[in-house]
Amino acid sequence: MNTAVQLLASADDRPRSELLHGTPHEVVPGSFGPVALFAPGEIVAYLLRSRRGPHLYVFRTLEVRDRLAASVPGVRPQVQLLIDVSTARRIRFARGVFSYVLQTGRESSDVADAFYLRVSAALAGRVPTRGILHSLLPPSTQWAKPWMY
Repeated sequence: MNTAVQLLASADDRPRSELLHGTPHEVVPGSFGPVALFAPGEIVAYLLRSRRGPHLYVFRTLEVRDRLAASVPGVRPQVQLLIDVSTARRIRFARGVFSYVLQTGRESSDVADAFYLRVSAALAGRVPTRGILHSLLPPSTQWAKPWMY
């Protein structure tokens, strides 16, 4: 099941949206602008800007419909919401998460959801953020010793 993400480009007061992370397998035209299509299991960072300010959603696309999944504006069907932030500082930190994951030689979609949920807790201020990425991301299996797991 594909997940559709509406991309809005607007010069007036209407909301705008963009992809901060994630590579769609196809982009098709839509009535409000291009629509990015993602395969199941992909991690997507979707930034929505409106008069209220920016809002970043990081989610994993689902293989099947789930009645407990989250609704995200401009995204159909529902998804597994992992990070939901709405301040510029937290959005900058979340962008850095994806840079860090790529620097460690991993694909963001291969990283467990638990990592993103722990980052979400850090962004919400429930745990300290200084130096947290290194401690949250488990060592790569390429360099890890068997006893580390």
